[in-house]
Amino acid sequence: MFLHLAVFLFGFTGILGELIQLSAIWLVWWRALLTCLILIPVLFWEKSSWPTPKNLFRLMGVGAIVGLHWICFYGSIKLSNSSVAMICLATIPFFTSLFESMIYRRSMNKTDILFSLLILPGIILIAGGLSFDYQIGLWVGIVAAMLSGLFATLNKKYISTAGPLQITFLELFSVWLMSGSVLIILDYFQPSNKFIPNTTDSFYLILLSLFCTVVAFALTVASLRHLSAFTAMLAFNLEPVYGIILSYFLINNNKDMSLRFYSGVAIILLVVFTYPFAKNRRRIPAI
Repeated sequence: MFLHLAVFLFGFTGILGELIQLSAIWLVWWRALLTCLILIPVLFWEKSSWPTPKNLFRLMGVGAIVGLHWICFYGSIKLSNSSVAMICLATIPFFTSLFESMIYRRSMNKTDILFSLLILPGIILIAGGLSFDYQIGLWVGIVAAMLSGLFATLNKKYISTAGPLQITFLELFSVWLMSGSVLIILDYFQPSNKFIPNTTDSFYLILLSLFCTVVAFALTVASLRHLSAFTAMLAFNLEPVYGIILSYFLINNNKDMSLRFYSGVAIILLVVFTYPFAKNRRRIPAI
């Protein structure tokens, strides 16, 4: 129950990203800052170990990848809409499998290759039903999914080096530093006056930071201690489903979407939900 509630909260990230009027990079900067500020008192209450200096820099490097993922994800929303960006997240399991094979130096499983190919028709259908601007948003969203697969794999490698809240704080602090550095460079070439959120954006940013980041993460950690990896994968596959449904009813994204888009979404979701069952029931030798 906790995990499904967490995934449901994650599903709101796309909607809030579309409602917030800030640019993608400023949105990421504010989200990371507010989340870090919320976590500071929690860290004093929750006594867990901090990483060694060597692992600290590794985790902050992972945090920089998280920051790039967020920038691409919200960039995809700004270029298209939340429905397009959320369906791109359905490709994360396949990118995760790809990076696991590369980082852990093992051959990619035949099941992973097959399902990666099966998802391509859905992507082609979606791309063909979108305008040029939306197509750019789609491919930026695919890059966001690829970066998510990379940092998920690296997090798995370094998850035992410190407490989960300490890891989250370090990575999000790194997100804040990285996005701030990018903003300094961008502001030098193209100064922007739109960096202070208005009252409405501030409210949405607090919701995004508190409920869709801190609370959702805490619920995820609490639930993963009692669930198998297979059950967790099934639950997280619901994130794009929740995101698209919420976008459809709350911000009326359906007016921009064609039948080809929803046909592509149906193919991708069918592949994504079939994948863990195929992976769990049949172990195919690696090639």
